[in-house]
Amino acid sequence: KEEMMCEVMPTINEDTPMSQRGSQSSGSESDSHFEQLMVNMLDERDRLLETLRETQESLALAQQRLQDVIYDRDSLQRQLNSALPQGGCHSWS
Repeated sequence: KEEMMCEVMPTINEDTPMSQRGSQSSGSESDSHFEQLMVNMLDERDRLLETLRETQESLALAQQRLQDVIYDRDSLQRQLNSALPQGGCHSWS
C-alpha cells in the first residue's frame, strides 16, 4: 500500500528552488496560465452566484408584491360587486 502512495506523490522535488523550476519554462508557463484561468473561473463563479442570489431575492419580492396586488384586486372587486345594484346596470351601454 505504501508503494502506491509513492506513485501518487508529485514528481517535482519540493526542495528544488523556484528559480530552477522556472528553467523548465514551457511547463511552468502553462502551469501559471492554467492557474490564472482557474482563478478567473472561480472569480466568475463567485460573481455569478452573487448575481443569482440577488436575482432570487428580487424574484421573491416581486412574487410577494404580485400576491399583494392580487389580494387587493380581489378585495376591491368584492367591494365593487356589493356596492353596485345587481342586474340592469348594463342596459345603458
